Amino acid sequence: MKLAFSTVATPERTLDRVLDFARRVDVDGVEFRTFGDDSSHFTPDPCLTSFPKIRGMCADAGVQPACLATSIAFDEPVSPPVVGRLLGDYNRSVMATRRMIEVATQIECPLVRVFGFELHGRESRRAGMRRVVERLQLACACARNTGVRLLIENGGSFPTAEDLAEIMDRTGSSLLAAAYSPAVGQAVGEDPIAGINLLGQRLESVKIKDFRGTTPVPVGEGEMRCEETIRRLGQVGYRGWVVIEWDRMWLSGLADAEQVIPQAVQSAARWYYSAAGSVAVA
Repeated sequence: MKLAFSTVATPERTLDRVLDFARRVDVDGVEFRTFGDDSSHFTPDPCLTSFPKIRGMCADAGVQPACLATSIAFDEPVSPPVVGRLLGDYNRSVMATRRMIEVATQIECPLVRVFGFELHGRESRRAGMRRVVERLQLACACARNTGVRLLIENGGSFPTAEDLAEIMDRTGSSLLAAAYSPAVGQAVGEDPIAGINLLGQRLESVKIKDFRGTTPVPVGEGEMRCEETIRRLGQVGYRGWVVIEWDRMWLSGLADAEQVIPQAVQSAARWYYSAAGSVAVA
C-alpha cells in the first residue's frame, strides 16, 4: 500500500508546511483537498499556489500528490425535466471536473476524487443514478489521454461499496475507480471487509477515520474496525492508497494533526505489513 493523509487534517498550514509534515511522518503522499479556483478560505488548497511550485515542493519533500480531492458531485437536478438538458448549467459538474483534471495534470497528480451524492425530492433511485452516470461518462471522457483517472467516493444517497460498484458498472469506463470510506459504509450497516472484497481491483483509495459513537477519535481507538480493515488490505495484497483522515477542517476542537497523524501512520503500516507478511509466510 501507499500511505497518505488528507489536508483536511491540516487546514491552517501552508502547502510547504504540509509537505514538510508529510516528510517527517514518512508518508508516501498527501491527498490535497481543494475547493477549486474560487477557493479563498482553505490555506493548503493547491489552487492557491502556482503549479510548478507545487511540483517542486513535492519533489523536494519526496512526497507524491496522492489525489486531488474535490467537492464535485453529479447530482444537480434537471429542471424542467427535458428542456433543462439543453438550457442552463446541466453539465456544470462535468466542466468543473475537466478543470480539476487540468489542475491534476499540472501538479502531476494521477487521481481526482468526485462524488455521486444525493437523490432529490421524491425522485427514484433509478432516475438519480441515471443522471449521475450520464455526467460521469462525460467527465471520464475529459480524462482521456491525460494520465489522470477519476475516483468516485461513497457518500450521500450512495453510501456503500455496492453503490460504488453499480455506478462504475453503469459508467463503463476504465478511467473511473473507487475511493472507499469504510466509516461511511459502516454507518449504514455495511461490513467494511465485504466492501473491500466487492470492490476488489477497482479500489484505488481507502479512507481511514475512526469514531466512538459520533465523536472522532484517533485511528484504532474507536468503533470503525480500522485495524481489521487495514489487515484485510494486507491479506489481499492491496497496492493502492490508504488515506488517513482527521477532520479538523470541518470540526472545531480536534487535536492538532501532530498529535494524531504520526501514530495513525505507524499503526496502519504495522497492521498492513504484519497481515501481508503472514500471508507470504503461509
